Amino acid sequence: MQNLRNFSKKSWRSFRHVVAAAFCLLTACSGSSSSHVPHGLQLVLDHRPAPATDTIEVFVCAVPLRTDDPIYGTLPLRLDLSAAKIARTLEANVRPYFVQLSHGRYEPHFTAGTTLTMGTGETHDQCVDRALDASSADAAAVLVVANAEHLAVEPGGWGKPGTACPTSFCRAASTRRSAYIGASDFHPDNGIVPLLDLIEHELGHTLDLPHSGDTAAAYDSALDVMSDSAAPREVQPARKNAQDTIAIDRLELGWLAAGDVTVAPQAGGTFDLLPSNGADAGDGSRLLVLPVSDLTFLTVEYLDNTGLDDALPFAGIAVHRIDQSAGVCTNPVDDVCAGIDRHQIALGSGAPHTDLLRGAGTRRTVDGWSITATGTATGETAAWVGVEVHPTGG
Repeated sequence: MQNLRNFSKKSWRSFRHVVAAAFCLLTACSGSSSSHVPHGLQLVLDHRPAPATDTIEVFVCAVPLRTDDPIYGTLPLRLDLSAAKIARTLEANVRPYFVQLSHGRYEPHFTAGTTLTMGTGETHDQCVDRALDASSADAAAVLVVANAEHLAVEPGGWGKPGTACPTSFCRAASTRRSAYIGASDFHPDNGIVPLLDLIEHELGHTLDLPHSGDTAAAYDSALDVMSDSAAPREVQPARKNAQDTIAIDRLELGWLAAGDVTVAPQAGGTFDLLPSNGADAGDGSRLLVLPVSDLTFLTVEYLDNTGLDDALPFAGIAVHRIDQSAGVCTNPVDDVCAGIDRHQIALGSGAPHTDLLRGAGTRRTVDGWSITATGTATGETAAWVGVEVHPTGG
């Protein structure tokens, strides 16, 4: 699927609809116990994939000691940051992270912009707007780093996908695709290489990825860079990069092939799952979807504690509720909340949600489905786990 990155949106959507028909081969689409691709899943399939390459221009926002922006309060720290140095650091460290995360399907490149000086009455949002206006013609997004740290009660940053790009490339100045973070992660105490997980999290938002966790606004799951991206550092204190992401995000961005997804039939069944954070298999074995309603479904995936997920205490089965109904966001589009607005809720365990299903007979019962691990084994190429799912009638 990597060679399809330059398709127009219309061509890509048509192709994804064709590929979605392959689900019928995996889910017995004929008969009373048949399954079909839920509309909510189709919304994910219809999402434009991430580009194969991405140019992100780095700017520094120099915050005055006296500022009216409440996010900084009266904190006095002002770091001597260089856009060129930050771009080189991200090129050497964040680019490889995303290459590994996407299995080679996405490669961001970081270029140096300039330093913009905020006025006393300006906000960081206005500084980002100025960075977007000043961005180069080949920049698809901007990353703005303030030289001041945020108050502890304030978020560390944000990311926005901007307006939809109808072609293979759109300028950041047009779409307003952008990310912003404060200076805390660049504090000298963190070493020559800054903490990078927050940047990776916010860049995920620029690709239209939502949060995941107990609620849409929570940062409490260790399973996903789009939740508590700093969680791996609790286990590996020297860690700079974030963990992996969950399968639904991979599918949205084109980093997981549609042929690796199985939609369970209404009667349920028994399935073997390879790690969702592994390489493509093409046989429906990396993500199991359990329909709940037109716009809501469960995802069942096997997370291996290797690679970017090597900080997880053990491998096991994770379950998430994917909800794109109109009521879960402030401004639904066409009566759905898709992309960055959808809700992805970790089910069956408390934060940090690392209590995964493991061992034969362990079970979750959620949203009308019973999900039971049936055991693990090692195949020719990777470990796999068996899972049995059945409707509960509740």
